[in-house]
Amino acid sequence: MNTAEELRPLLLGGLALLGVILVTLLTHAVISATEDDDDGQAAPAAAPAAGTATDGHTMAAAEAPAAGTCEDSVEDVEQYRRPDPNLPAPPPGPVKRFRVDVFEHVTCISDDQPATRVWSFGVNGELYRGTGASTPMVVEEGDRVEITLVNGADDEMAVTMPHSIDYHSSELAPNKAFKSIQPGETWKFSFTAKHPGVYMYHCATAPVLQHTGLGMVGMMVVKPRDLAPVDRELWVTQQEFYLGEPGKEGPLEKMAAIQPDVIAFNGYASQYEKQPISVTKGERIRMYVLNAGPSIWSSFHVIGTVFDRTVVEGVVGEHAQAINLGPAQGGWVEFTLDREGTYPFVDHSFAHAVKGAIGVLATENAGVSGDYDHGRDPAGGGGSVDAEGEVDIALIDPLKIDPSTVTVKAEDGKVTFNATNEGATPHTLAVGAGPFTPDASGDIPADQLEGDTGEIGPGEEKTLEVELDAGTYELLCTITGHYAGGQKATLEVTD
Repeated sequence: MNTAEELRPLLLGGLALLGVILVTLLTHAVISATEDDDDGQAAPAAAPAAGTATDGHTMAAAEAPAAGTCEDSVEDVEQYRRPDPNLPAPPPGPVKRFRVDVFEHVTCISDDQPATRVWSFGVNGELYRGTGASTPMVVEEGDRVEITLVNGADDEMAVTMPHSIDYHSSELAPNKAFKSIQPGETWKFSFTAKHPGVYMYHCATAPVLQHTGLGMVGMMVVKPRDLAPVDRELWVTQQEFYLGEPGKEGPLEKMAAIQPDVIAFNGYASQYEKQPISVTKGERIRMYVLNAGPSIWSSFHVIGTVFDRTVVEGVVGEHAQAINLGPAQGGWVEFTLDREGTYPFVDHSFAHAVKGAIGVLATENAGVSGDYDHGRDPAGGGGSVDAEGEVDIALIDPLKIDPSTVTVKAEDGKVTFNATNEGATPHTLAVGAGPFTPDASGDIPADQLEGDTGEIGPGEEKTLEVELDAGTYELLCTITGHYAGGQKATLEVTD
């Protein structure tokens, strides 16, 4: 016979499991309650809004990512289309009406990760297919807002399960307004946007972690009535993606363990690094930023400037280097870029930047400083050069070496590199056989290198002279994390 002490762990484990089950059932019951009141009413399924792919103000067509891991991972993956980062205007009319379409789709969310199945929201016919982003919504303080949620209007939406929508900008009973509806159903409710800020909206159907972790998150901006005009307004939603089998939904277990594979701005890793956001020197910029999570914190920073003004969760600040955003927190930052150049914006937790939370603001004349030019575009990077004995190298942000391919003929076995730091942060230029294996602290061991300039400050130049046999090498920056983040180039040495 088992003793009381032997049964006690089993009893406690059973009670804990029962508690989890009860919490799950209660959460589902709260979110999926079917009571109607003045804030919401059921309606038959609506016809799809005109257009399921977009262009113009909120979506600009762009080339698909280079062939690689993602496009080769599954058949019929959606073509990448770069979301326009310019903040859209509020809808016309005294009541701001939003038709919100739920759709499930297989898309890339990174060039170098397998395609995944994402659950998303489209707004007023604007669907960000080809990314994992949901469309932002904009109203003004005091506006009446009317939401029509359509859970899969047709077969192209590929919806397979109940979904709902929860607005953090509203003040409503969630069991009545944020109810789950079946595929093909429509649900309407309304509220007054009383409080200015940058708010999250998301699916609130249990388990909420799964629905938000699969992409059902977005931004609603409620502008203050007295908000001063600026020259440019941009939106950035940060979110995590958890990958499983190619083309399938990410596993809930990985979400619960907070092990994201990709952390992206506006639904696609590093997209605004590869295709920077064009701005103008000296203009005043306001960026609306939301950390949609679902689980990690963000430290949003623009390299090379200081935020003159910040408004985060109702708190006004100034002279800030970064804003700290927990999951579901948002705000805006204001600044000017006083010099021509490229200005990376990142989650300053650089482990997140390496996973894709990085972009670039590029002024109109950002491409070249001084006489240096190997044909790179304003984004930096790319290009190749053939040289004899001596070659010019640019270290640029975000984490690139230009040119990215160098062929040089050694003179008496020696090669000279003239390195210029054209970025806003310190860099180095080193050379070695590669590929390199960082140590436990993320540094490249010196014994793997043939030579290193040491730290080069922004705007500074240093010369590196090394003796190299004919062969293939790598040029790299040895600042912690920069090599892993992509700051490297291919070097071919000939006799």
